[in-house]
Amino acid sequence: MTATTEPGRGRGRQVLFDETARQQYLAAVADGMRLGEAAAHVGVSINVPRRHARTDTAFAARLDDARTQGKKIRDDRIPHSEAHYNNQQCRHPDCRARAREGRAHRRQTAAEPAPVAELRDARAESPISFSLLKAS
Repeated sequence: MTATTEPGRGRGRQVLFDETARQQYLAAVADGMRLGEAAAHVGVSINVPRRHARTDTAFAARLDDARTQGKKIRDDRIPHSEAHYNNQQCRHPDCRARAREGRAHRRQTAAEPAPVAELRDARAESPISFSLLKAS
């Protein structure tokens, strides 16, 4: 049995991931959607595009380009911060500057001596301590 290109006609399984669905999937991935989200957007399982990428080298190449573009778009949407520099290894100039400022601030606060709490003699103020002193 062979698959048909027109839904509901002929024998075999209906083609769900045709060229228009592939284009929609690639556009969604290139716009920053994750692979599972893009598959759900098109209305197919996540395994369908993976299978097509394994068997169709041209689709695999287009998918790699779309993934690269989508990752760049997702990274641009995330605000740049010291945490982004540390956790996602972002080397954007804003992330580097904020990480540098954070390290400088931590070094400065670590160099300052911690305030010393004033210790009081508890024996003179506590009635329990009086009874303990008398017992000894």
